Amino acid sequence: MNWFTKNSFLAGLAAATLVGAGALGYLISQAALTYSASSEAYSAAVAKLHGLQNKVPFPSEENCKAIKTGLDDYSARIEALQSQLDKMEVPLDEKITPQQFQDGLRTAVNDIRAKAEAENVKLPEKFYFGFDQYQTQVPTEQASPALFRQFRVIQSLVTRLVEFKVASVDSIIRPPLPEEGPAPKKGDEPVVKRFAFDISFTADQGKFRAAFNSLLGFDPFLIVRSLEIKNTNPQAPSKASGEAATKPVNFPAAIAGDKPDEKKSLVVILGRENVKATLRLEMLDFAAPAAQKK
Repeated sequence: MNWFTKNSFLAGLAAATLVGAGALGYLISQAALTYSASSEAYSAAVAKLHGLQNKVPFPSEENCKAIKTGLDDYSARIEALQSQLDKMEVPLDEKITPQQFQDGLRTAVNDIRAKAEAENVKLPEKFYFGFDQYQTQVPTEQASPALFRQFRVIQSLVTRLVEFKVASVDSIIRPPLPEEGPAPKKGDEPVVKRFAFDISFTADQGKFRAAFNSLLGFDPFLIVRSLEIKNTNPQAPSKASGEAATKPVNFPAAIAGDKPDEKKSLVVILGRENVKATLRLEMLDFAAPAAQKK
């Protein structure tokens, strides 16, 4: 204690040195922290720059313009495809009411019965285009547009078969549409919806081929999922008696090598049978593309 009293200058210098050393240490630690933070920020910026430089394409103004041009071209192609698909499907008329559907169905049934009778085409006794339940029951508001669209397709097919003068339209089996059930839960719409139905008819082989080939030119987009053909005469013809013959075909005797005034009959035992065809057809409904964000 005496030494500090006797050497006050040295004591003050030592104290000042200690204070300065503490302050210097604090400043050095702060500078180190600042340097470390700056170094980390710099390293992150350099890494980000390298990441951008390594991207393909590099996000330059020129490349951004090229990407936008590509997206615009893609959107135009999607719109063109959707326009083409719209031409291939029967439009859905959302304004069709349950009563309009039922009235149109009833009128169409009366018309096709009269047309079939005139063309000698047989229809089932209670033929109703596969919509039997709606003879007395009015559909829901939700189901009416979809039912009307499917009805138009089936009506067009049946009318075409009658015009080809097939022997009979045997049946139409139509599974219920989704709209005929409970209201579906909201969610993502599928890109393609499929609506199947079966139609059976009987015709001779020539008219069957003509009717089937006409489907290729049918306006609504239909897919033939399956085709079953049965001969109306499953028994093989008898070689001895020719019992399968439906009508003899007469040829001049001169062709057969006999006297000119004689005639021979050629018995046709194959190719005269009718066939019953059952087709499973699918209507397709293509969903509209989601709106593109600009």
